[in-house]
Amino acid sequence: MKLELRRVTVRTPRAQDARRSWPERETLLVRLTDEDGNSGLGEASPLPGYSRDQLDQVEAAIGKLEVQQVVAALGQETRSGVLDALTALAALVSIDLPSGRMALETAGLDLLARRRRKSAPELLGTNGSARPLAQLLGPASAASLLSDAEAAVRAGFGHFKLKLGAPGLLDAELAGVRALRERYGKAITLRLDANGSLSANDVTRAWQSLASLDVEWFEEPGQLPDELLGALPLALDESLQGLDESAVQARARQLQARCLVLKPMALGGLSHCWQLAALARSLGLPIVLSHIFDGPWAWRAAAALALALPGGSAHGLAPHAGLDAWQLAPAPVIQGSLQPWTEPGLGLPMELRQP
Repeated sequence: MKLELRRVTVRTPRAQDARRSWPERETLLVRLTDEDGNSGLGEASPLPGYSRDQLDQVEAAIGKLEVQQVVAALGQETRSGVLDALTALAALVSIDLPSGRMALETAGLDLLARRRRKSAPELLGTNGSARPLAQLLGPASAASLLSDAEAAVRAGFGHFKLKLGAPGLLDAELAGVRALRERYGKAITLRLDANGSLSANDVTRAWQSLASLDVEWFEEPGQLPDELLGALPLALDESLQGLDESAVQARARQLQARCLVLKPMALGGLSHCWQLAALARSLGLPIVLSHIFDGPWAWRAAAALALALPGGSAHGLAPHAGLDAWQLAPAPVIQGSLQPWTEPGLGLPMELRQP
């Protein structure tokens, strides 16, 4: 077994939320190659200012691994499934390095699927059905909001996510949300995300304005007033970072959450998100797979997981700004829906090359 690491920097000028932007992303590519020449690629792409870990830490931890440890972890694959092997790979890296766990699991999934001449979704157990996707339109106050929405509708999307929380722009953001609902009526679904940035007063003011607009979920609004518990359709996202399943369950119940948003790069990989999805089902909550402007390998791994899990809500995996610079195969998305692919593994080339 050979373990190779390479750092790559790509330009991502459109990667942003309401308060921050990431014009460049640095990624650690992880390549595993077995004795038969089968390879798998993964990536660690922590998002500065959002993720709990940093790339230097991840590179140091993975670089210290012995290949025998990786071989033993891959050997945990059973005839009934690949999750035991992915879990064993994740355990080789500290839980405090979630993107490192994601990188190893992604490379392992790619390698194991290629060994079996299967696609990653097939190896994880997809039934072959497509999954609807939600398009991130960006800041709700953007001047281009309506034209961006129109382009997304033409591309087949009917589920939209908007960012709130830019300093001093709450009124403009609320106006943007109202404008979208007025333009498209019930033909679209709307999700909001403030990345925990709003004060209790702002959350109350925002919900007074938005409660009648049939918002599907409000992700991480910020300081949530007690009187809005259970009334506001709360989705938990970044506040899930660093929590095990029991802590996630306690938080979801305490805050009366309506949805869990699972970002494998930020939460610690595919197997952990699989377990959180099972927990959500036991609580009667929908889940959404999403990203932190990951590169194409992590995006494909998250997409494979979304295709393997039971269908339901639209996933937050519409092609995004973090994918543009790589110039690889187009994402398997048709008319706003994620499609299973048939190419082996993640369906991407094996070369560790500079994009």
